[in-house]
Amino acid sequence: MNSSIKTDFSGSDFSDPKSFAAGSTNSLLGRLVRFSVIFIIVILFLSVALTSAPKNQDLSSIRDERTILGDKKAKNHYIMMTDIMCPYCDVFSRLAMENQEKFDKYLKDHDIVFEVRVTDFLYENNMDKRGFSRMGAEAIACATDQNRFWDYYHQAIRRLWQDYHSKGIGSSKNAPAIKDLTPAYWESIASDVKLDNSFKSCLSEHKMLETVKQNTADATTLMLRHNLGGMPSFKFNNFTSSGFDTNWDYSYVERYLAAGLAKNLK
Repeated sequence: MNSSIKTDFSGSDFSDPKSFAAGSTNSLLGRLVRFSVIFIIVILFLSVALTSAPKNQDLSSIRDERTILGDKKAKNHYIMMTDIMCPYCDVFSRLAMENQEKFDKYLKDHDIVFEVRVTDFLYENNMDKRGFSRMGAEAIACATDQNRFWDYYHQAIRRLWQDYHSKGIGSSKNAPAIKDLTPAYWESIASDVKLDNSFKSCLSEHKMLETVKQNTADATTLMLRHNLGGMPSFKFNNFTSSGFDTNWDYSYVERYLAAGLAKNLK
């Protein structure tokens, strides 16, 4: 790296203290003005992110009872914000699914209702150029519209693992990307779980897009309010966290739940 810095001081008279002081003052004022402008832009950006999102954002009560596990009247409410194209999210969901009996027992024993809100966060934040994130979220919402959220969601997790993640495709940010998720892929999952034919038109006509956008707005609000890093994001009463590791086992799912319980006992 070249460490030399060429600086042109022509036109500056450092032998004159008044001239030097005036120049320093002007330079300081210029920096303050630039800093103020940048600060205002950042604040405006965050304000727009919060205010331009769909209204009625609710992070304290159940949004849709069809996407919960456990007793809806449970004392403790756990929300998982996820994106079906986020491999870290899918690992959490797959571990919970593969250990369903343990997971359900943990929820019951600790009086927890577990809610999933599927977003198109990766698409909205330009991390999914092909639109698979939005299409997958819409597909899941269409299945939910037929009261089949968990059947479809779990089968989507299984298929993505079987077809891609287990082969090292789309399994992390550094892995080869998934390139071929057409509407037919999501329709085949609907066929796997025997949804009725209205699924296809629901997906092609984007009938559930507003639901997806609302979930994404909820996730964005949660992350901005609590300075969370990305997907998956979790809110458990007053406890918030984000992220999951693809190398973790089921014990870490329960650790996340336990961390929220411990925080709320204080």
